[in-house]
Amino acid sequence: MKSSNDAGKSSKAKANVNAYPAAWERNAQTLDGVAYRIRPIRVDDEEFERKFIMGLSPDSRYMRMMCAMREPSPELLYQFVHVDYRNDMAFVALSGEPPDEQLIGVARYARDASGADSEFAVAVSDAWQGRGVGATLTRLLFEYAREQGIHRLHGEILANNQRMIELVHWLGMETQLCPDDAHLVQASRAP
Repeated sequence: MKSSNDAGKSSKAKANVNAYPAAWERNAQTLDGVAYRIRPIRVDDEEFERKFIMGLSPDSRYMRMMCAMREPSPELLYQFVHVDYRNDMAFVALSGEPPDEQLIGVARYARDASGADSEFAVAVSDAWQGRGVGATLTRLLFEYAREQGIHRLHGEILANNQRMIELVHWLGMETQLCPDDAHLVQASRAP
């Protein structure tokens, strides 16, 4: 899923970074009982993020980025991991133990210029899809957004991304075809 700001970019300056919100770290379990961890993204996750994006199947990468991408640019990776924990936020899901842990999913938002709403996106590695990781990450992201004063979360989904459309409906989001592009579905809800 992708939003027009790519839910990782923000028009706001990122110089004012808030403290790492360690209280939001969580232990979680997939629907089939496999343990994993969720935590806010950190600047040192850049290589995790690159490997995660590169590890997505071409189809999953296209569904998330809405374009064919062989490798994420250094600028995109920088934007994805340099969040201020208020206007821009991302939670990552991790499997395994250091030094062998792997990023298996990410959910993020970027506050709109209005300050009241945010665009969001979520992606889960292929082997972990359909196991509840995306739903758990997104629910936590929505809870965090609500605490940050965000009134509405929204994003755009490729109309043929049935899994994501099912997820946003399950999360109680409203969807409609994008009036400017019939290949996109807009999803939104209050956090």
